[in-house]
Amino acid sequence: MTINPSRLNRTLQELGRFGDSPQGMQRLAFSPADIASREYTMSLIRRAGLETRIDPAGNIIGRKAGAVPGLAAIALGSHTDTVPDGGKYDGALGVMAAIECVQTLSEGGRTLRHPVEVLVFTNEEGTRFHRWLFGSRAMAGLLGPADLAAVDDEGVPLSSRLADIGGDMGRVQQAARGPDELAAYFELHIEQGPTLHQSNIPIGVVTGITGRAVFEAEVRGVANHAGTTPMWARRDALLYASQLVIAVNRLAAEEEICRVGTVGAISAQPGAINVIPGLVKLGVEFRDVDMAALAAAEKEFRRVAAEVASSNGVAVKVRSLEGTPSVPITAAMQELVAQAASRCGLAYQRLPSGAGHDAQAMAAITEVAMVFVPSVNGISHSPTEYSTPEACANGAEVLLELLLLADEKLL
Repeated sequence: MTINPSRLNRTLQELGRFGDSPQGMQRLAFSPADIASREYTMSLIRRAGLETRIDPAGNIIGRKAGAVPGLAAIALGSHTDTVPDGGKYDGALGVMAAIECVQTLSEGGRTLRHPVEVLVFTNEEGTRFHRWLFGSRAMAGLLGPADLAAVDDEGVPLSSRLADIGGDMGRVQQAARGPDELAAYFELHIEQGPTLHQSNIPIGVVTGITGRAVFEAEVRGVANHAGTTPMWARRDALLYASQLVIAVNRLAAEEEICRVGTVGAISAQPGAINVIPGLVKLGVEFRDVDMAALAAAEKEFRRVAAEVASSNGVAVKVRSLEGTPSVPITAAMQELVAQAASRCGLAYQRLPSGAGHDAQAMAAITEVAMVFVPSVNGISHSPTEYSTPEACANGAEVLLELLLLADEKLL
């Protein structure tokens, strides 16, 4: 059985019209564009012959019954929301390919042993309410009090927006699924990095999903007049904060303590050109599949922060923010993806995911596997994000073969 490449790429482009703008995709979760795209996506799922519903977390669930009673479902999916000024492939490819797989089964008159589900998760990006992976964490039973009470920057509660897409915060805990309900969850995704594109290898077998350690570093010096304070008398918070920025880069790029380190947010107060900064806050993030590497990166960063403080007469505080544990993908699941790629006649490479995905939440309740396809020039979360029609079709073919293999081998 083979998927229909033209149809797959047509639905990707049609989905990409919702929220499109000259600056890129604006299909933020709960926005009018998101709501319209969900209706379009549900119409495709119904056309593929699946029973479709929306759970209390706003997740779209399409289900086709299996031939053997009592077997757990095999799920395929991803998300359709985007970041501001985003691209048309992140998340969208996984959803459209999942629908294409079940459409292909339907057209071929093929019923699998297991039920098959297409999952479209709510608010994966977490842009508006800063609660990422909301739908998949709800399905995995991982929501906490901060998720339930979340409000956006305008004070609008998440519960209100959830109702706009058919969810219900009052019943959101009922979105949780048990381990006995799902035999596996498979997600096709663009790589969002340069490895496959540079190596010209069509398929990535994901070995694990990165963990994140996130911190806020605060450097407190003395604000003073920029014209009258001599250089030797200054305690410039921004100057010493810059030493922390350099240290984050060094410990990842040179010392290779962890895979990547980033300072992605800086605020300086009072924020006037003619005033020496007295307070600087940095948003710091480390990522690695190895949690021991993240712990080592934190230890070294805190050591450097203490050294900067003691050497320069400033106060430096490092506060841990909410992080994410890494999720290794089992050897058995990796091997299924590798077999699927081989059956499709496609070369593959094993590689970790440097970005987070719904699969990492779903790993709490079932086995997961991920298939990557190349991102041209490694670009993602950008209007220039692009994966070729051939790459998208290759990924969907492997996803279908993976589904068929899993249906044969999983209990």
